[in-house]
Amino acid sequence: MFISVIIPTYNRVDTLFKCLQHLENQSIGTENYEVIIVDDCSTDNTQEFCKNYTSKSKNVRYIRNDKNLGQATARNVGTRVAKGDIVMFLDNDLLISNTLLEAHLRLYKVKQNENIAIVSNVTYQPKDLDKTNFGRFIQSRAIGYRSEKYMQGIDVSDLPSNFFAGGGSSCKKKDAFKIGLFEEGLKKYGSEDELFGYRLRKAGFKIVFCPEAKLIHYDSNILPHYWRIKYKELGRYSLKTLKEKEPELIQNSLYDLLMPVDTKKESLKKTLSKLMIKILCSAFFRIPAEKFVFATDGNKIFYTDIIYRYVTMAWIIEGFNSNKQIEKVEY
Repeated sequence: MFISVIIPTYNRVDTLFKCLQHLENQSIGTENYEVIIVDDCSTDNTQEFCKNYTSKSKNVRYIRNDKNLGQATARNVGTRVAKGDIVMFLDNDLLISNTLLEAHLRLYKVKQNENIAIVSNVTYQPKDLDKTNFGRFIQSRAIGYRSEKYMQGIDVSDLPSNFFAGGGSSCKKKDAFKIGLFEEGLKKYGSEDELFGYRLRKAGFKIVFCPEAKLIHYDSNILPHYWRIKYKELGRYSLKTLKEKEPELIQNSLYDLLMPVDTKKESLKKTLSKLMIKILCSAFFRIPAEKFVFATDGNKIFYTDIIYRYVTMAWIIEGFNSNKQIEKVEY
C-alpha cells in the first residue's frame, strides 16, 4: 500500500517546517509514501519556503490555491491529486512519530476485510499542558487520554464520528470519493472532520483508534481566550452549515439540544431541556464562569472539567445565536 499525506497550510510556515521534518524519516521509507502540501493562498513566505523544500525532496509536492478557500477545500484539492491507496489528513501543527505511517498501514492490512478509517493518538506538548487548565481539558477529550468515566459506551474499534479529525486521520482514497470528500461549505473552524466521519459511518465504515500512531499537537494556542473564539466560530458558522447540509447529524447528536426550541415538533421533556440549557448558558451565568476560567487557568488546584464543559457549550450557543463577525484568530 502507498499512502498520501495531505497537509493544508495557511500562513504557518514555521510550524509547517517542523511538521515536515518529522515526516522525513518515516520507518516505511520514502518510496512508500508522498507528502502533498496544499497552500491555501498564504500571504507570508510559505510559497517561497515550499518551492525550495520540494526542490530538495523526492516525495513532497506543493500545490497553491489561487485564493483562500478553507481547510475542507484544501484537503479535497490534495485528495484529488493523491497517488496513494490511503490518504491521511494531517494538520500542519502536528509532529508525528517516525512509525506513525507504518502503524496506519499495518492496521489496514490487519483489517483488510473490513471497511475502516483510522484515527491517531494525539497529545499536546507536556510543557504547554503544564501552563493551562483549559489545555488539560482539551487533552482530556482526546480518545487516548479520556478517563474511564468518559470512555463508557465508546468502542475504540467503532468510534463515533466526532473522533475523526485532522490530527492524523486516514481512510482509503476511493472511500473518500465514495462519500463525496469534505464539505466545502464549511470554511471556518470545526465540523468538517466530524461531518466527513459521519458520512463514512453512514456509508458503513468503522472509525478505528490506532494507539501506536502517536503524534504531538505542536500548536501551543490552548489558552481559554483562544478557544473561546474557536468555539464561537463553531456555533456561528459551522453548526449553521451542518444544520443546512446534514440535519440528520444534528438531530442524532448533542448539538440538537443547542438548537432553537420547536414546541410543535418536540416533546415537552426536550423543550424543557433546551430551555434550561439556554437559561444556564445566558450571559448572566456565562460571563462569571468565563471570568473564573480566565482567572484560574494557570492554577491546577482549580481544575474541574465540568466548568470547561459548561463554558465550551455556552460559547457554541453564543456563536450560534450571534450574527456578529467573530474576532480574527491569529493561527
